[in-house]
Amino acid sequence: MHKYPGPYREVEKGLLLLYNLAKDLSMEEMEPYIPRSSYHAIHTKFYKKEYIAHNKYITTCLATMFSTITIRLLAAKAKNPPLFQHVTLHIDGHDTRATYDGESQVEMYSYKLKKAGLRTQVVMDCNGMALWVSQSASCKSNVDGIMLLAMKLDKRMHDMDCVALDGGYTQFLKKLVDESDNLTMQNFAHPFRRKKNHKLREAESKYNATFGSFRSQMEALFGDLGSTFQRHNNRIPVLVDKKQTYNLQLKLALLLLNIERMVGLLNISTEPIYESWIREVFDYPCEEDNGVEQLLDHIPLDNMVESNKTMAQLQQKFLTMQVVDEDVTMDVLENQSTTIVIEIPSVRRKGKKKAVNMNYEEDDEDL
Repeated sequence: MHKYPGPYREVEKGLLLLYNLAKDLSMEEMEPYIPRSSYHAIHTKFYKKEYIAHNKYITTCLATMFSTITIRLLAAKAKNPPLFQHVTLHIDGHDTRATYDGESQVEMYSYKLKKAGLRTQVVMDCNGMALWVSQSASCKSNVDGIMLLAMKLDKRMHDMDCVALDGGYTQFLKKLVDESDNLTMQNFAHPFRRKKNHKLREAESKYNATFGSFRSQMEALFGDLGSTFQRHNNRIPVLVDKKQTYNLQLKLALLLLNIERMVGLLNISTEPIYESWIREVFDYPCEEDNGVEQLLDHIPLDNMVESNKTMAQLQQKFLTMQVVDEDVTMDVLENQSTTIVIEIPSVRRKGKKKAVNMNYEEDDEDL
């Protein structure tokens, strides 16, 4: 049974969605690979008709697959500069050049881009893993601080987390802390703000310079996002018919970046099954299938025979050890005068239960 419309293999449809996400092609520009109408049907079902399911799944993957409070605390101690070894998270707004039929360019104006755009708040950990993504909104009326309050970070972050943010958020922190049951000002790190008509002292300037350099990790994430996915590099404006569609595409792009970064951090090797999709006859398994075929590297017959012999020897050695252990146990039991009580667990059987008198108290709990 095919999940998405069109006379193509499911893997081909998935690859077309990923290719379009990376290259930001229009429906017309997809024509060399698939008819416009066919791709439009696939695109509509994935991003619009199944938006709720995909948004929930991708949001959960971002929040749970790549980071825990323990990982963040340990990574912060190992990677952060001495002044900020308590910082586990970063937040910043990502502005994307965009046009949206529902609002004018004036309403969407971004002071960062000097053009119309959509703003989205992104929270990442100190390993560069994007964890939480806000809804995307028009730039002019949705400054970083307002969107910070709307994200309800106190419901997402741990009590031991500390978020690094720039000066655009600071005037909203007190309101966020006052409305939270578990966060205090210690859960946030920000630049030192000088008093009016006062110059920064040397220590204060050094603190801000270190903090600014440390915060550049956030810009590195956005740089990777733009270089990998052309939809988010701001070279040309994105045509948006629904903000939630753009937001889902952004989350999916960040999820793929997380996977790439995790593979690099853990030095995960490429197993044969990971390259199954390259085969011409490959397709995603249907519900009736048991799963993706597990591919094995070619092993010479001599090696297989030798492996069989080695396993047989290990099994024989194991059995010999078991026999020796049993003989020793029997010798010990015969020399002991104490009574040995053997508990026989009950076993669930099909059909009617028959009572058996074994002179022990039967446990009603099925094991």
